[in-house]
Amino acid sequence: HDRHPYLVLEYMEGGSVRDLVDSKGRLTPEEAAWVLVMAVRGLRASRTLHRDLKPENLLVGKGSGGRLNLVVGDQRKGCVVKLADFGLAKAFDANNTRLTNTGQVMGTPLYMSPEQCRNMRTVTVQADVYSLGVMLYEMVSGKPPFEASNAYDIMAMHCNDEPKWPRSMDPRVKAICERCLKKSPTSRYRSLYGLEKDLADLAGLGAPEPDRFPIAWMVAGIGLLVFSLLLWLLHEQLWQAVVDWWWGK
Repeated sequence: HDRHPYLVLEYMEGGSVRDLVDSKGRLTPEEAAWVLVMAVRGLRASRTLHRDLKPENLLVGKGSGGRLNLVVGDQRKGCVVKLADFGLAKAFDANNTRLTNTGQVMGTPLYMSPEQCRNMRTVTVQADVYSLGVMLYEMVSGKPPFEASNAYDIMAMHCNDEPKWPRSMDPRVKAICERCLKKSPTSRYRSLYGLEKDLADLAGLGAPEPDRFPIAWMVAGIGLLVFSLLLWLLHEQLWQAVVDWWWGK
């Protein structure tokens, strides 16, 4: 506008999942699972590593029916949750545990995986799985698994402490959270699909669609297979050609 570039973004009338949780206090296991199913669908579609998943970055908008109430499994009668903020924001107060702090750490301490707390170069999709587990725990219990007065103590807890499980927590929720919150990334869900499958089951939904193998990788694989086959069929002729060239024949 007036020679200034600008972005047009969808307006999300319901605010964020943080607002939703604050207004309701806590969600039922089915509601929490449905919220995260919608988030995981967006994450899988983006094919990126978010690194800063938190309730503030899950935005709530009207579903196709124009409603903001949460209806498990139905985005037409109920609201829709969309994943936002794929860039890490800056915060200058290290004691603010709900803001992204860059320069020393990347992520939001309340939701960061142990490997994020230690070294961002080792982060994989399992870091996002960890953050989703923290959110599931918080949405059903009303508080995150680790709390402290400053960001650094929270990060130490992520690295060293085990979560305390409320007696009232649904065993199905606990099973998912336990797997998400493993200290070792290799002990968590290996893929977002596996996590979505268990969340969908908890929400009473059907199984999600598996990840589609990218066409580019498929073409590359077929090309490599054909090349290898030709190399094997012609290896004697090629070897003789190399010998003849070497000896100048």
